Amino acid sequence: MIYLFTWNNDYLIREEVLRWKTWFTQKHGNENITHITSLDVNSKNHISETLLSRSIFAEKRLVIIEWFPYSGEKWFLWASELETQILWCIQSLPEEVLVLFVSVNPDKRKSGFKQLKTLSQLKEFNIGWEDEVFSILSRKYWKHIDANTLRRLIFLKWWDLQKSISEIEKLLIINDQITAKHLQDTIIPEFEESIFSFIDTLLQRDANKIFSELDNLILYSNLYAVYQSIVANLRVFLYIELLKKNRTSPKDIWDILKLWNRSFLINKSHKSKYKNISKLYIDLLNFDKNMKFWKFISSDEEDLKRELESIFLKFAA
Repeated sequence: MIYLFTWNNDYLIREEVLRWKTWFTQKHGNENITHITSLDVNSKNHISETLLSRSIFAEKRLVIIEWFPYSGEKWFLWASELETQILWCIQSLPEEVLVLFVSVNPDKRKSGFKQLKTLSQLKEFNIGWEDEVFSILSRKYWKHIDANTLRRLIFLKWWDLQKSISEIEKLLIINDQITAKHLQDTIIPEFEESIFSFIDTLLQRDANKIFSELDNLILYSNLYAVYQSIVANLRVFLYIELLKKNRTSPKDIWDILKLWNRSFLINKSHKSKYKNISKLYIDLLNFDKNMKFWKFISSDEEDLKRELESIFLKFAA
């Protein structure tokens, strides 16, 4: 039998792999498990022998192969040849061999993924909603953190389950109970959360906060990276307001824009209409064009920052 554990949540995938290894060890013994964590240090012959060899002593063998099918960052020089070899081998597996492929964010456009998908039982592990992350963490840490504090932590870590767990575990080293003050004192918001906060301030046209938040963003990054993130996030609101203007239903907006766990953006309240956001978006694109074609007096970051500030000031006025 062939199984494929995949999609975008490494924590849930590894929890399930551990569950399988525990079950198999109890039933057939740990000596009958082969766990390959790095394909790039294995030869084609070794992989073939691992998959196809028979044993007169073992009723069942479990072979776990991680990072196959490949994601972009896991590609290596002989990956294509090894992929062909693996796909050939699994079509001739001995009956006693169970193979479990484990791959986080594989390239689903590749023929290797499509072929393996037809040969295996697929199980996808995805967390796309804040409530799902909250549900998992609240079951795991209900004794140590209250609901409101947990939701705030999840937001600060931008709904990333693994990062949220890491922060909780660090805090629990010296605290039995995690409070809002612990979050305030120790947790640095993800860059995405800071950008989101800035976009919220911008759309509220809150001139008192726009510039201090922009300074904070640039402090932890660089001006052009901040600019690109602002444009990317503002584009989402621009499309939302355009679709709402055209009387598109919230469900269709969610589907068209692939908002996933950001569906709350559709009904988010702010003080900017489509026309205002559109003008701001065009001004930001012109800023990029003028910067690339050296139309500003100076390319110094402080001078470019002042150009950005003037755009935001005009928008907030």
